Amino acid sequence: MKKLKEIIILYPSYERGGATNNLINFMNFCLNKNIKLIFISNIKKKDIFFKRKKNNIRLISLNNKLLSKFKGRFSTSLNSIIQLFILLNKNNNKDSIVFSFQSHIFPILICKLFSKKIIIRNSEDAYDATKYADNKFSAYLALFLKFIFYRFATGIIANSYKSQKSLEKIVKKKIELIFNPYLKDLFNFKHVKRKKNILSVGRLCKQKNQITILKAFKIFLKSFPDYKLTLIGHGKDYNKLKYLASSLGIEKNIKFLGWVKNVKKFYLSSKIFIFPSLYEGLPNALIDSVNFNLPPISSRCSGAEDILGKDFNNFVSRNSHEDLSKKMIQSINNYSSSLKQLQKIRKKLNRFFIDNQSLKYLNFCNKIFQKK
Repeated sequence: MKKLKEIIILYPSYERGGATNNLINFMNFCLNKNIKLIFISNIKKKDIFFKRKKNNIRLISLNNKLLSKFKGRFSTSLNSIIQLFILLNKNNNKDSIVFSFQSHIFPILICKLFSKKIIIRNSEDAYDATKYADNKFSAYLALFLKFIFYRFATGIIANSYKSQKSLEKIVKKKIELIFNPYLKDLFNFKHVKRKKNILSVGRLCKQKNQITILKAFKIFLKSFPDYKLTLIGHGKDYNKLKYLASSLGIEKNIKFLGWVKNVKKFYLSSKIFIFPSLYEGLPNALIDSVNFNLPPISSRCSGAEDILGKDFNNFVSRNSHEDLSKKMIQSINNYSSSLKQLQKIRKKLNRFFIDNQSLKYLNFCNKIFQKK
């Protein structure tokens, strides 16, 4: 039986966030198992990951001057396909597979051309991501392309139950469910002093739904005027949200902090966590909230039920700021009940441990590699 020795990982748009953390955890796990990696990405060699890991990993950079006139993800996605074609055309190692960690279509065609096995990781609920997209045409086109091309992938991974089921309806084949390899272990807290602060963590964009948070917070302040709201994250909606906070007259109670190095201290010092996302994969920020014993209020976005359970009583409607403000007030007034519910959820967080889920990733890679 042939043994998998090398994984070619496609990750064109390397940026700070949950998906990147999950990928790095998996890559570290593979390197510790002596699996060679070829990493096709726009990451720079000076990144701390490559400073620490030099053996058994090769970087193919997507910072190509020829494509500099194209902006954003189009450029990196196009370049990743070109680099994959060049790599397989030059040396199609029979002891390797391709693992696309972002849900791009065209690597499937390149691998088909070279009779190469490929795994696609798709994190979002396909229907929710289409329903709430900024650009409806692009979203429906992406959905159509998944319907056409995903069936040609050798294997597909989803990281939440809703994502798995939505893809199975589209592709008409079994999708492997593997949760994020995210947590190293459970946080062992003793006594934590909580401030009168509400926390939200995520990119400032339509998907994360901070507009609903600000509108709900204005209502919440009528009952708890001495509370603050802390928003951690960057994004294209920064100016829009700052303007909205000013228009609502609540700017003095809100902190826009951008990305911070030590986000843990905000989880440990806040009172409740707000997460009304329109769609997700499996949100690491929500896992952090539970791990740091910070009671969350969440929409039923993809992954939320996997983390919190179907019977969690602090789910809210995605676009109802009235519903969210009501839950915020209830959570503060019944804080001991919120904490009690959280203790039951924390006991199941081992589902997201790095070693457990990374091993499942690697086992699935081996299974696909052995597939005839």
